[in-house]
Amino acid sequence: MRRWIKIVLPSALLAVGVVICALRWQAWFGMPEEPHWHGETIDYTFPTFAGDTLNGFVRTTKGWQDTQSPASLDILVLGDVHNRLQKADYDSLAARVPIVDALIQTGDWLDRGYPYYYQLLLREWTPSALEGLPVITCAGNHEYDKGFRKAIAPQWNTWFPQPVDTTLGIEGANYIVDFPQVRFIILDTNPLNRLVRLTRTLTWLKAAMNAAKNKRIIVLMHHPVLSAAKGRVNPLIYATFRYTLSQADLVLAGHDHSYVRQTPFVVINTSGKPKAQKNLSAEFTSTDPAYGVLHFEPAQTGQKADWSFCVYRLSDGVQIDGIYGQHD
Repeated sequence: MRRWIKIVLPSALLAVGVVICALRWQAWFGMPEEPHWHGETIDYTFPTFAGDTLNGFVRTTKGWQDTQSPASLDILVLGDVHNRLQKADYDSLAARVPIVDALIQTGDWLDRGYPYYYQLLLREWTPSALEGLPVITCAGNHEYDKGFRKAIAPQWNTWFPQPVDTTLGIEGANYIVDFPQVRFIILDTNPLNRLVRLTRTLTWLKAAMNAAKNKRIIVLMHHPVLSAAKGRVNPLIYATFRYTLSQADLVLAGHDHSYVRQTPFVVINTSGKPKAQKNLSAEFTSTDPAYGVLHFEPAQTGQKADWSFCVYRLSDGVQIDGIYGQHD
């Protein structure tokens, strides 16, 4: 009996370990191999707020000023897409939201950070009615290469050049986009498994929020503070950022493949495969794929801008939720 325990049991445990490692190979090492792109290669750099000039906008001392619809600022918001939107889908969104100045995307636009999936995105995006729209986006976990050391895919910085802020900025895909009435703060939540990076990012975030002064504060991040799906909670992000981000006007995230609002926290999913929701005492939840429209009215002297964030079902454009902010 003892001999059986000493020989058979360790062998069985070793066999189970080998099977588990084989099943997790894809997650650990980025397998399977990258698909080969057979179509025409498309070169495209998404217009971002990284330069001094941008079609439809001018840079002022208070930030970017919209010249196309200066009476307001309207931004289309997309959550996880995972290369599942076709040109017809983008054209439909453009028809539903005919007045849109820019696009926000909360990560995982791609299904993988491979060149193949960048080309797949461009094949649908560049002929669509939304082509040329300025983009504010954050990197999702699917934009990162997997392996022993996670790193953002090289194509990311080429296709989505980010602004550089020498005063508040830190290395990585963290940046700020300022408008006269709103400050967008973009957090890269992928490298936050290291304590030093976690504390440095929190220090940078607090400084960015304090420097916003009389502007509205909208934060973009891929991994949410409040997780809407089962097994998706990130305790480090929850414990570190919940209090600070609760002082923002709106915190937009993705990753959970579902929609949930617990103001100011919003998780939005546009085309990711819906995941089962956990019991969450939120103000509103939905498993329907959705998109949003963020609208700002010009701020009056000494006041913050009125704003609204309306959420629509992707399938038919019916509004399912909305948040409204008044002068304060």
